[in-house]
Amino acid sequence: MSLLHRLLLEAGRRAAQNPDVRRTAARVAGEVYGKVAPKVENAGRHVLESARETAAEGRLTDDPVGFARRFRDRLLPPDDDRR
Repeated sequence: MSLLHRLLLEAGRRAAQNPDVRRTAARVAGEVYGKVAPKVENAGRHVLESARETAAEGRLTDDPVGFARRFRDRLLPPDDDRR
């Protein structure tokens, strides 16, 4: 184990033992979760809706590659920059 690796692990252990650091980390995690949770839930709904719409067009077992392409295109609409 490298010296830097050991130093980082020890710093993490000591920070985890400090009640002030733990309180601050919990507060920051709560704030971040409050901002991120709605976006993650929305993304999950979008993925599920895209999968259902793609499945309505054709079965995965009939054409797996075509299904994957349709799903990708529905999930991430093609951009001129990306292609």
